[in-house]
Amino acid sequence: MAQRDPAAAAAQKYKPIQSAVPGTTLGPIQIDAFLGGGKLYDTPGVHLHHRQAAVVHSEDLPILAPQSRLRGQSFPVSSKNGMAGKFNSNGLNGFSIFWGGLVRIDVLKVLPETCLTFYGPKKLPIHAVPTHEADEFYKKELGVLLTPPTGKDRAGEWRGLETVQQLQINFEDAERPASDVAISGLGWITIEPRRESLGISESNFAERTKELHIAVHVPKPVEIFVRPSIPVGKAGAEWYQYRELTEKEEEIRPKWYF
Repeated sequence: MAQRDPAAAAAQKYKPIQSAVPGTTLGPIQIDAFLGGGKLYDTPGVHLHHRQAAVVHSEDLPILAPQSRLRGQSFPVSSKNGMAGKFNSNGLNGFSIFWGGLVRIDVLKVLPETCLTFYGPKKLPIHAVPTHEADEFYKKELGVLLTPPTGKDRAGEWRGLETVQQLQINFEDAERPASDVAISGLGWITIEPRRESLGISESNFAERTKELHIAVHVPKPVEIFVRPSIPVGKAGAEWYQYRELTEKEEEIRPKWYF
């Protein structure tokens, strides 16, 4: 607009007015942005009940807002720094991973080399505990280590992780991620069937069942969906291969008319 309208060009010297939290415009805001007398209106966004922002306390919303480029946090991490030993030779099997107080991943059946990488807000802590201790850990640490909700007062009003979805993820190529598990309004978890840097033996790998089983717990009515993995960074460039859409994908793809 600044290239065509002097009023819009003059407005560039002012910093943009924006909220730290998306979706907080309560009504139409009229902006006198054009020399010819035209008006620009900022309108409220659409409330999406299935996103994490719809279930957390308003004061916790800034925690969910991205502050910088997303960088994944992996579990288990490379054995080179000694952290993988926590998960023993059975890998993540039998562990539950909490993503703040908003998501719980129960690892039911995966390969010893399987790795989960979390992409989302940096302020959300990630903790892994044995599954048989997960319920007690969540009850004790909600509002303390597991935030949001922040503080015991808000934790007391929290309805918990009421939705549980069992996922069976099939894969063919162990050298590339099997899929992403996306949590609406929060981020996603990339599931790699096999990460060589974990330093775990690959004996009889070809004979293993190519299925991964996890259970995902989220607040009601937050949505969970599985999608093909997004290639991220240099690692993504190593396995990504372009392919044409299948006939089924073409059918459900939104149509654009010009």
